[in-house]
Amino acid sequence: MDHENRDWLKRVHSENEQLKRTGDSYAAVHQALGVLIARCQTPPDQGYEILGTVARHLEEDLAALAAEIIQWGLGQPLRPVVERELRKLAARR
Repeated sequence: MDHENRDWLKRVHSENEQLKRTGDSYAAVHQALGVLIARCQTPPDQGYEILGTVARHLEEDLAALAAEIIQWGLGQPLRPVVERELRKLAARR
């Protein structure tokens, strides 16, 4: 395989990995939204806004926050700061 083909293959592999991470993040956000709907009686359209607002307030990655909320849905405790923010924003809706 020549140099040009190797470079092309590396780019394709990198792009595929990026797409996979994006897809995983997207799935996590949707699953976290389901948890918010169930646990906080949040309407779906407001759930996205709440997730984004909490992530911004706490200066956290949205996918990482979504993963924590999914675990909350499975019975794990939330960090107190996350729970306070979620409940505060959900109560305003």
